[in-house]
Amino acid sequence: MNDGGARALSNGAPRGVAIAAACSFALGSVVLLGWSIESTRLVSIADGLPSMVPNTAVALVLAAASLWALGGRERPAPLRRLLGRTCAAGVVAFGLAALVQYVFGWDLGLDRLLFPARVAFTSKFPGRPPPNTALCCVLIGAALLSLPVKTRRASRLSDGAALSAAALALTALTGYVFGVGYFYGLPPLFPFTGMALHAAIAFLALCAGLLAARRDGGAFAALTASGPGGVLLRRSLPFVVLAPLVIGRLFLIGADLGAYPLAASFSLASAISTLLLGAALWVSAARLNLLDEARRQAEEARAYLATVAQSSDDAVIGTALDGAILSWNPAAERLYGYVAGEVIGKKLPIVCPPERAGEAAAIFARLRRGERVERFEAVSRTKDGRDIDIEVTVSSIADASGRITGVSTICRDIGRRKAMEAAVASAHEAERRIRSQLEAIGAACAAVSETLANLPRSESGMRAVLEVIARHAKEISGADYASLGVGEDGRRSFDAWVPSGVPAEQIARIGAIPRPVGVLGAVGRDGRPIRLDDVRAHPDFIGLPPHHPPIEAFLGVPLRFRGRSVGNLYLGKRPGRPPFTEDDERAATLLADRTCSSIETARLCRAEANERRRLEAVVEQMPEAAILVDAEGRLITCNRLALQYASHASRAAGELDPWGNAVLFDPRTPRGEPVGWADRPLTRALHLGEVVTGAEGLLSREGGDLVPVLVNAAPVRSDDGEIEGAVAVFQDISALKEMERQRQAWIGIIAHDLRQPIQVIATASHLLYARSGGQLVADGEKQLGRIASSVERLRRMIDDLLDASRIEAHELTLDRSLVDLRAQLGEIVDKSTAATAGHAVRLEVRGDVPAVLADPGRLEQIVTNLLSNAAKYGQPSGDIAVAVSADRSFAQIAVTNWGRGIPESSLPRLFKRFSRTAEGDARRVRGVGLGLYITKGLVEAHGGTIAVESTPGGATTFRFSLPLADPAPAAGA
Repeated sequence: MNDGGARALSNGAPRGVAIAAACSFALGSVVLLGWSIESTRLVSIADGLPSMVPNTAVALVLAAASLWALGGRERPAPLRRLLGRTCAAGVVAFGLAALVQYVFGWDLGLDRLLFPARVAFTSKFPGRPPPNTALCCVLIGAALLSLPVKTRRASRLSDGAALSAAALALTALTGYVFGVGYFYGLPPLFPFTGMALHAAIAFLALCAGLLAARRDGGAFAALTASGPGGVLLRRSLPFVVLAPLVIGRLFLIGADLGAYPLAASFSLASAISTLLLGAALWVSAARLNLLDEARRQAEEARAYLATVAQSSDDAVIGTALDGAILSWNPAAERLYGYVAGEVIGKKLPIVCPPERAGEAAAIFARLRRGERVERFEAVSRTKDGRDIDIEVTVSSIADASGRITGVSTICRDIGRRKAMEAAVASAHEAERRIRSQLEAIGAACAAVSETLANLPRSESGMRAVLEVIARHAKEISGADYASLGVGEDGRRSFDAWVPSGVPAEQIARIGAIPRPVGVLGAVGRDGRPIRLDDVRAHPDFIGLPPHHPPIEAFLGVPLRFRGRSVGNLYLGKRPGRPPFTEDDERAATLLADRTCSSIETARLCRAEANERRRLEAVVEQMPEAAILVDAEGRLITCNRLALQYASHASRAAGELDPWGNAVLFDPRTPRGEPVGWADRPLTRALHLGEVVTGAEGLLSREGGDLVPVLVNAAPVRSDDGEIEGAVAVFQDISALKEMERQRQAWIGIIAHDLRQPIQVIATASHLLYARSGGQLVADGEKQLGRIASSVERLRRMIDDLLDASRIEAHELTLDRSLVDLRAQLGEIVDKSTAATAGHAVRLEVRGDVPAVLADPGRLEQIVTNLLSNAAKYGQPSGDIAVAVSADRSFAQIAVTNWGRGIPESSLPRLFKRFSRTAEGDARRVRGVGLGLYITKGLVEAHGGTIAVESTPGGATTFRFSLPLADPAPAAGA
């Protein structure tokens, strides 16, 4: 239900406050002017009427100023509030001073402060306001003081004081209208004074202004209410207030003219006033009924609309024309996060981003002008600060007269729809972009494959592959620069570095190839792509080299093949260009995955070519002759030294070997006999897979002379173990043979020359002992014994040197015979008592040991050497055990002693020539270090083997085997 009068009164309240203040100020100022110029017309309006005293005029001016300062705004400024309250306190002070003087009969002289000499005060209380005027000042001043206080009690106090003052002023005005002095004066008490007419008018204006100043509550709110009470009050109040005054005055005028008696005038006035008031009430009641019916219908419609709005999934918001929110449905609460109590009464832009508040204001301005607003999309903001996409439908709300009174706004969340549309558009764009990138990657892979197919075995071939990859990577990703580096060692430059997009002259100015350090090294080290909007922000960034083009966006992708790095792809953009996206990274990674095998193939081809060149150079520069054949026996290569051993006569005759090779060799045995094809070392390595090491033979060289050579041959196998070829190396050992001959001759000479003086010394010592007849000087026999033992030791050393020489020259001869190990070893142990003095030697024969075929003298030499070694290095006074056993083919003899043991690091060189353990005592352990070397040579000459086992701080065991004279037959034979 709408009522234009209520809105007009509410909107006009500030203007009414200003008018009331102006009226009071004007009347007070006019009276003060009248007192100043001694004008009775201005002071009392008419002769015979009470005058307005100066203090009353001053109180009216102060009240007007206070009402203007406190009632014009809801929240006056601090200075205005101070001014208003000060003026209101002055008004109260003036009224209270007058009342106090009346009550207590005092004359404080306050009433004659203004204009005492200008006007003659003839009253009993000269210059003093009448009591009703003073009381009105107190009431109005109290109402003004409570006006800034926004509480219910203050509102009641202000309205009560204002209405009480209005009743006093209206009573005085009624007295003036009907000519009744008792109403504006108090003749029985104060017949000399009364409230002036313009004072009554000013007080009524101030009271009206005070009521209007509290337009949101109190009495004025009841007057401006849109409900039936407000309507009835607004329609009835003018008749109730003015009708009796006007009608009563009119009938008094008729009675004064003699038209009817005075009593009849009162009867007529009462009857007509009753009729008019009744008619006004009747009309108001009918109007209220119509309004109530319209209200009921409106409430039904509103209830229906409210039900629809409450159940709607869209946010339905009702607002006033100024944007104040009046209604807020549950969907709006769900959409924006505000409950209704938080937004009712606030402006609708509360749900708008600050930067879009102007758009909402423009829409409300268009609606107020009556323009139509089509459905539109907008961005709104929720309580938690999120921006959401909405679709807005705005409709004007008009009253029965067609006047627009409000706005209905329906907001629908289209975020999901927008997201779906964006997702579909993004998917289509991504599909198009991915398809384009895949086509580009396919073209790049085809170009790389074509380049790889034509790859020469050179450095430039691999560089061509890298250039194709770098160029296509730059085009696919939209980069300005691309580089491809191969190598991971940060201490040296990349093995291969190919830039793309940088001019050649700028590359020349940059100079050296970079190293995989900084961000470049981080790509390979992390093993994952690195994408940066600004490469300078990376913690590993160490700057760009001089003359390098500036780079901002960076993308690095590692190239890995079977878990191993084969290189890194680097992409860059100039400053100001958009950064690389995830799609760029994905495309670069896909290109890297597709082409890393090609890079690895190119690298392997380059490495194979380099290795081939190195191998050819090594083979060509070898000091030995080398021959390399494939799996079919065809000659692959042979160096220049090998050609010296080729048969020139066969080549001249055009002969071919069984494998079709024109280069023929004529190998011979050390005795000069021809070697068949099947027995040649290269054939055995190629067909049988044997590794032939140190095979001696003869080869004819240019000039026809035979040269002694040492042949080594071995098969060349693939990763699967298949024989793919063979290699043979011929080493000219002519110099070695000559050295061997000279050494043997030297050893023979030395042995012969040493034996003669030793024999002389031995003979001389025997003759000296024989001629002495046993009568030697003191200590003489001892010295002769030392000479004899030294001579014997020298003989053993010479024998060891001769045996070692024979072993090396493979000229050691054995006088084999059947030997009973049990008896032979027992005899050897008995003979070795001198070598094992201080040690208990025990012989252990385990089981039946058949006879062996051996040289008894050499067997004694073997066992004696081992017993002597056990005594030297074993624990002093410790036992020595000799154990004998047999298996099917060999007899096993073990010599064990206990002591310090032999360190593991010394075991491999134990059977070398002149080798002795570091733990041996040189003063106690004598010899030249050939005992174990000779022992090993003697055992192997018999066809057996020898080994040693030792535990530091425990037992040390030497085990050797000798073949049985009659081996046992195998099981089942």
